[in-house]
Amino acid sequence: MGKAERWFVYILVYLFLSGLIAHLVPKIYPFTRYTTDLFLLMINGTLLYFLFEKNKDQNIWWWAAITYLGTFSLEAIGVATGKVFGAYHYGETMFLQVLNVPLVIALNWTVLILAVNNLMYRWTQRPILLAILSGLFIAVYDYFIEPVAIRLDYWQWEAAEIPLQNYLAWAVIAFLFSLPLHLWKIKFRSPLLNIYLFVQLIYFILLNLLL
Repeated sequence: MGKAERWFVYILVYLFLSGLIAHLVPKIYPFTRYTTDLFLLMINGTLLYFLFEKNKDQNIWWWAAITYLGTFSLEAIGVATGKVFGAYHYGETMFLQVLNVPLVIALNWTVLILAVNNLMYRWTQRPILLAILSGLFIAVYDYFIEPVAIRLDYWQWEAAEIPLQNYLAWAVIAFLFSLPLHLWKIKFRSPLLNIYLFVQLIYFILLNLLL
């Protein structure tokens, strides 16, 4: 990694650590809703920039745009109808919303799909298998996110329990958007993605334990 990338790692860890503390300190927590959108935009946007600078592949921007619009559209349909993931709605923690869907949520899913595929390369380079494993990993990852997201009012489910449909939907969606990465042979790999993935996972695991 270059100097700028190393600095990004330091900032990434600092931001997630600050976010962890902010969610656990009652006097600070009310202000977190005003920073969540900027927090996610800054981390994910900067990470995409570093991926392009490292790999110099213009197709990553096309893929990211298609994946962003695709996941955002599915979220909007899901919120409006309850047919995709189950019946749910977003809270006000991420308040910059269109069609009742936060603008940054699809960006977060886009970068997360990249990160998971980057990790799966350690086990296989076959496009179909990579996409399948990435879809399964995303579903497991969402399992750790859900309890925290509900407590922090990122989103709320209308049912008493999180529907299995939600995890199945994300496994399929992640598979569908992962596959073009490999079929189009898009260059996106970076150690930054693994660091991002595990820092975020540890963040949610700690919030699950401490909230």
